Amino acid sequence: MAHRIGTDRNQLLLLPPSLDEFIGEDNPVKVIDVFVDSLDLNKTGFKNSIPVEKGCPPYNPADLLKLYLYGYLNRIRSSRKLEKECTRNIEVIWLLNQLRPKYRTIAYFREHNSKAIKSVFRQFVVMMKKWDLIAGDLLAVDGSKFRAVNSKKNNYNQQKIQRHLNYIDQKVDEYLKELDENDNKEQGERKLKVNECLQQLEQRRQKYIDLERQLRETGQDQISTTDPDARQLIIRGDIAEVAYNAQTTVDSKHNLVIDTKVINANDRKILSTMGLQAKEILNKDSFELLADKGYHNGEELLKCDLMNIKTYVASQESHSGNKIPTQEYLGDKFEYNSQVDCYTCPEGETLRSNGRWYKKFYRTHIILVKQYKTKACRECPKRCWCTSSPIERGRLIERSQYQDSVDANNLRVRNEKEKYRLRQTMTEHPFGVVKRQWGYDHVMMKGLQKTNSEISLIFLCYNMKRVINIMGINGILKAIKAFSQCFSPFLSCFSHIFTVYTSYYFQLNPISQKRAFIIQNSRM
Repeated sequence: MAHRIGTDRNQLLLLPPSLDEFIGEDNPVKVIDVFVDSLDLNKTGFKNSIPVEKGCPPYNPADLLKLYLYGYLNRIRSSRKLEKECTRNIEVIWLLNQLRPKYRTIAYFREHNSKAIKSVFRQFVVMMKKWDLIAGDLLAVDGSKFRAVNSKKNNYNQQKIQRHLNYIDQKVDEYLKELDENDNKEQGERKLKVNECLQQLEQRRQKYIDLERQLRETGQDQISTTDPDARQLIIRGDIAEVAYNAQTTVDSKHNLVIDTKVINANDRKILSTMGLQAKEILNKDSFELLADKGYHNGEELLKCDLMNIKTYVASQESHSGNKIPTQEYLGDKFEYNSQVDCYTCPEGETLRSNGRWYKKFYRTHIILVKQYKTKACRECPKRCWCTSSPIERGRLIERSQYQDSVDANNLRVRNEKEKYRLRQTMTEHPFGVVKRQWGYDHVMMKGLQKTNSEISLIFLCYNMKRVINIMGINGILKAIKAFSQCFSPFLSCFSHIFTVYTSYYFQLNPISQKRAFIIQNSRM
């Protein structure tokens, strides 16, 4: 029996097949094509969206955006690899109509259109809202570290710089001592080599002195030489990497990402910012927001309360517990009475405050606290179980200016544990798909703004993939076409609407000037 025989590649066809015949009706590449064609790239902010009359005509930004969407959906991010796909991948050849841009053109497009790419992500979120894929009642915020284009070797702090300077001083002393010995022995060749090494050490010393001066002038605790915006962050435990912290806000209905933001710090000061951006995107007055204990910060919880956002943030372990001899006398065992502003200890004694606010200094910020104590501690028979402080001082309870919001949040977490458990199923899913399944555990751009656009592009592809699984290829194609016909004017000015809504919100709602000031300053 003969083998199957394919088409002779040297056979000339009277009617050659068209490119469209190689792409099936259920191919996801058609979703990319229809989605990008529905956008008004000129108003979105893409460069070269209007071709010039003279000179070499530029590539249409729509074609390059299609190429990047296809690449990120198929785990291809390198501009050189995307250039190869334009010549050998039939789907890319169909998508770009046989255009073959060079890798520099592809790379420059991603580099110079960072804000426009972020805008495209927002426009797809608007589409998902219209398709009723986002409920907007229960959201979750989480962050994950993506390695930056900067090695640990090129990241410096004061301690590391001083260690290098000490090493250089040690080597200089050794070489000078050797020079003295060579003078007595008259070894000319070795003397020249040692002098050359001393010159190199002096150049290295000047490099570290410049880095030390830069740290002092900027007031920062570390500096990265390859990517100045990257910082060394804790990944887990004692493991640290030079990375960016990518924040996402996820909706509970289909685990779709409605917002992203990249920072180069930990999670403690970003909760209210993500909450405010979610209010603008969803155009909702209130919703519930879940977050892990890394976001537990009294100031941030207060800002969320003022914005009518109900938070569910796990509380951190009490660091003062080590100073308390027994668990029965921890701070949460003392009951607070807001009407008379006092605490009642487990033994029934009342701890009162003098009404003064004291400044408490932390590493990067200051908070105000009240101090509560009682003279009954001096004669209490169970004093040794409650505190290890001196007898004349007794037990001291401190209450911060944000304690009301912290207590309300902690009470919600304790009473609604099932709701808080939904956080992991919501926020861990997008990061798990992107980092584990797709392999995007690092970024390829430098700088906060460019990295922010790349993270937006990654989660735009995540949302697109997930919507395709929910609606199907034909369903999303019909939805995009219907949406672009009815709502294209809205897409072109969505950012202006969000800005107008924010100012209108502050004018109509009966909130104080201080509340508006706090919400405005929560932006980063």
